[in-house]
Amino acid sequence: MRPFIEEVPHLLAERGMSLRALARAAGVDHGHLSRVLRREAYKTPSAELTGRVAEALALPRDYFPEFREAFVVRRVQEDEALREGLYRRLSKDQPASKR
Repeated sequence: MRPFIEEVPHLLAERGMSLRALARAAGVDHGHLSRVLRREAYKTPSAELTGRVAEALALPRDYFPEFREAFVVRRVQEDEALREGLYRRLSKDQPASKR
Protein backbone atom coordinates (compact mmCIF):
# COMPACT_ATOMS: atom_id res chain seq x y z
CA MET A 1 0.00 0.00 0.00
CA ARG A 2 1.20 3.43 -0.89
CA PRO A 3 1.14 6.22 1.68
CA PHE A 4 -1.87 8.55 1.71
CA ILE A 5 -0.10 11.44 -0.02
CA GLU A 6 0.98 9.19 -2.89
CA GLU A 7 -2.23 7.18 -3.22
CA VAL A 8 -4.84 9.95 -3.11
CA PRO A 9 -3.75 11.67 -6.35
CA HIS A 10 -3.87 8.31 -8.15
CA LEU A 11 -7.31 7.54 -6.76
CA LEU A 12 -8.59 10.96 -7.79
CA ALA A 13 -7.25 10.58 -11.33
CA GLU A 14 -8.67 7.06 -11.56
CA ARG A 15 -12.10 8.33 -10.55
CA GLY A 16 -11.97 11.64 -12.43
CA MET A 17 -12.62 13.43 -9.16
CA SER A 18 -11.33 16.81 -8.05
CA LEU A 19 -9.66 17.49 -4.74
CA ARG A 20 -12.47 19.91 -3.86
CA ALA A 21 -15.09 17.24 -4.55
CA LEU A 22 -13.20 14.76 -2.40
CA ALA A 23 -12.87 17.25 0.46
CA ARG A 24 -16.60 17.99 0.25
CA ALA A 25 -17.50 14.27 0.22
CA ALA A 26 -15.17 13.61 3.18
CA GLY A 27 -16.46 16.59 5.14
CA VAL A 28 -13.01 18.14 5.46
CA ASP A 29 -11.61 21.52 4.57
CA HIS A 30 -10.26 21.63 1.02
CA GLY A 31 -7.32 23.81 2.04
CA HIS A 32 -6.30 21.46 4.83
CA LEU A 33 -6.48 18.40 2.57
CA SER A 34 -4.44 20.23 -0.06
CA ARG A 35 -1.78 21.22 2.50
CA VAL A 36 -1.54 17.64 3.78
CA LEU A 37 -1.09 16.28 0.25
CA ARG A 38 1.61 18.89 -0.48
CA ARG A 39 3.26 18.33 2.93
CA GLU A 40 2.97 22.06 3.48
CA ALA A 41 3.78 23.41 6.94
CA TYR A 42 4.68 19.90 8.12
CA LYS A 43 1.07 18.75 7.77
CA THR A 44 0.66 14.99 7.99
CA PRO A 45 -2.42 12.85 7.44
CA SER A 46 -4.19 11.97 10.67
CA ALA A 47 -6.10 8.74 11.18
CA GLU A 48 -9.34 10.73 11.19
CA LEU A 49 -8.52 12.39 7.87
CA THR A 50 -7.41 9.18 6.18
CA GLY A 51 -10.51 7.35 7.41
CA ARG A 52 -12.87 10.05 6.16
CA VAL A 53 -11.14 10.22 2.77
CA ALA A 54 -11.20 6.45 2.39
CA GLU A 55 -14.92 6.34 3.13
CA ALA A 56 -15.57 9.24 0.73
CA LEU A 57 -13.83 7.18 -1.96
CA ALA A 58 -15.96 4.12 -1.11
CA LEU A 59 -12.96 2.30 0.34
CA PRO A 60 -12.65 0.59 3.72
CA ARG A 61 -11.99 3.12 6.50
CA ASP A 62 -8.65 1.40 7.20
CA TYR A 63 -7.52 1.48 3.54
CA PHE A 64 -4.57 3.82 4.10
CA PRO A 65 -1.53 2.61 6.07
CA GLU A 66 -1.52 5.76 8.21
CA PHE A 67 -4.94 4.82 9.61
CA ARG A 68 -3.76 1.33 10.56
CA GLU A 69 -0.54 2.66 12.05
CA ALA A 70 -2.42 5.13 14.24
CA PHE A 71 -4.74 2.33 15.38
CA VAL A 72 -1.80 0.14 16.38
CA VAL A 73 -0.01 2.97 18.18
CA ARG A 74 -3.17 3.90 20.08
CA ARG A 75 -3.72 0.28 21.16
CA VAL A 76 -0.09 -0.10 22.25
CA GLN A 77 -0.32 3.10 24.27
CA GLU A 78 -3.52 1.95 25.97
CA ASP A 79 -2.47 -1.63 26.73
CA GLU A 80 0.63 -2.08 28.88
CA ALA A 81 0.72 -5.86 28.44
CA LEU A 82 0.50 -5.53 24.67
CA ARG A 83 3.23 -2.87 24.68
CA GLU A 84 5.59 -4.95 26.80
CA GLY A 85 4.91 -8.14 24.85
CA LEU A 86 5.55 -6.41 21.53
CA TYR A 87 8.69 -4.83 22.88
CA ARG A 88 10.05 -8.17 24.06
CA ARG A 89 9.21 -9.80 20.75
CA LEU A 90 10.67 -7.01 18.60
CA SER A 91 13.75 -6.40 20.71
CA LYS A 92 14.86 -10.03 20.41
CA ASP A 93 15.93 -9.25 16.86
CA GLN A 94 18.09 -6.31 17.90
CA PRO A 95 21.71 -6.65 19.02
CA ALA A 96 22.14 -5.56 22.64
CA SER A 97 24.18 -2.53 21.51
CA LYS A 98 21.16 -1.14 19.58
CA ARG A 99 18.66 -1.43 22.45
